[in-house]
Amino acid sequence: MEKRKFPASQAEALRQKVTYYFTGKPCKRGHVCERFACSRTCKECAYERNRERTKYDYWIDYGDEAYKKKKRQNASKYYHTRAHKRAIKLRRHFERKSRVATPQGVKEIKRMYLEAQLLTIDSNVKYEVDHIIPLIHTQVCGLSVPLNMQLLTKAQNRRKASRFNQDEQSKIQMQLIKKPPKKGATR
Repeated sequence: MEKRKFPASQAEALRQKVTYYFTGKPCKRGHVCERFACSRTCKECAYERNRERTKYDYWIDYGDEAYKKKKRQNASKYYHTRAHKRAIKLRRHFERKSRVATPQGVKEIKRMYLEAQLLTIDSNVKYEVDHIIPLIHTQVCGLSVPLNMQLLTKAQNRRKASRFNQDEQSKIQMQLIKKPPKKGATR
C-alpha cells in the first residue's frame, strides 16, 4: 500500500482492520512514516528499536519455554506449507536470474572451471574459481561474470573467504577505467 492509501487515523485503521495508518505528521523522533494501528508506534522507531535490541542479543532469551515451543511449532507448520516452498522457489529463481552472464560469459566461466580442474590435475594442488567481489556480503553483492572471477588455490580461497576490501577494489576499478580490458580477453 502506498502512504496515501493508508487510513488517516488510528480509529479508521482499526475499523478497516489494517495494520498501519498514516497521518503525515512526524513522530516524537521526527520520522514521517506509517504507524501501527494497535500501538500508535511509528514503524521506523520500531525498526530502530529492534535493530538496537538485536545488537545486544535481546531476542536470545526472549519469552518463556511455552512461548518458544509455540514459535517453533508455528515455524514448523509454515515450513511444511506450499506457501513456504513457493517462496523459496521464487527466491532461488530471482537469485539465479540476478547473477546472469551473457552467453559468451557463460562459456568463459565454464572455461575457467575447466582450467581450474586442469591445474588441479597437473599440479596436485586443488584450484578453485573465486569471486573477487563476493556473491553474499553485507556491503556488496558480486555477480557471476568472468570479470569478477579468478583462479585461486583452495587454501588461498579459504583464507580470502567472503572478505571485501573497499579501498583495494577502488584501486582496481580505477585501473580498469584508465585501461579497460580488451574485448574477448579475461583475467
